[in-house]
Amino acid sequence: MTRVAELLDQGVRAYTRGDATEAERLWCRALEIEPDNERVRAYLRQVRSDQAAPPATTVPPPGPFVRSPWDAGPATSPVVIVDEGSGLDLGAVDEKSDIHDLVPEQRRQEPEPAPGYVAAWMEEARELFALGDFSGSLGLIERILRIDSGHAEARAYLRQNEATLVAMYESKMGSLSIRPRLAIHPEEILWLNLDHRAGFLLAQIDGTVSYEDLFALSGLPRLDTARILASLVSEGVIR
Repeated sequence: MTRVAELLDQGVRAYTRGDATEAERLWCRALEIEPDNERVRAYLRQVRSDQAAPPATTVPPPGPFVRSPWDAGPATSPVVIVDEGSGLDLGAVDEKSDIHDLVPEQRRQEPEPAPGYVAAWMEEARELFALGDFSGSLGLIERILRIDSGHAEARAYLRQNEATLVAMYESKMGSLSIRPRLAIHPEEILWLNLDHRAGFLLAQIDGTVSYEDLFALSGLPRLDTARILASLVSEGVIR
């Protein structure tokens, strides 16, 4: 590998980790070696464009659940952490959620629904579960538990939906002892538009760590990690 190619690869890995400053520094060094290298120039334009983009100042308006770009199923919602007799800890929901959109956004403020909605949502959650729409069922269960954290049936469906989704995602990876590798050129990672969680996981994949190792390294709930890895496999990014 030439020195320029090495700097390109190091820059891509830095960019994937979210360190745009380091990526720019490495690519500038590559450009000093080969001032006419158009690939290096393209990468520098990309990273500088990202850094120049103004931060978002508006919060998306409330709306229905939307399909996650990393989830083959319907929209999903945060997993609720409920301790016996303690009530619902909304802070724990945000911190330890097993289902988040991959693109972070501020929590949407929705008016508290009337208690009568709980029965309707529970009925729909049962129907979705029976139809195999475990993500959609989980989203409704989370809504119910925000209103009634002690709802026994909702908590039971919460556990079933979580376990089923984890098993589905892990089945797409095959054996968890497999040590995945990139299925694309490292430079192509730059154009995948990954969020920091998916980018971090992808940066750990070098053919020496297994899927089970990645679960331990991620620092994320198992369902989040399984969904991201399964999506990377399905999209042909890793194999």
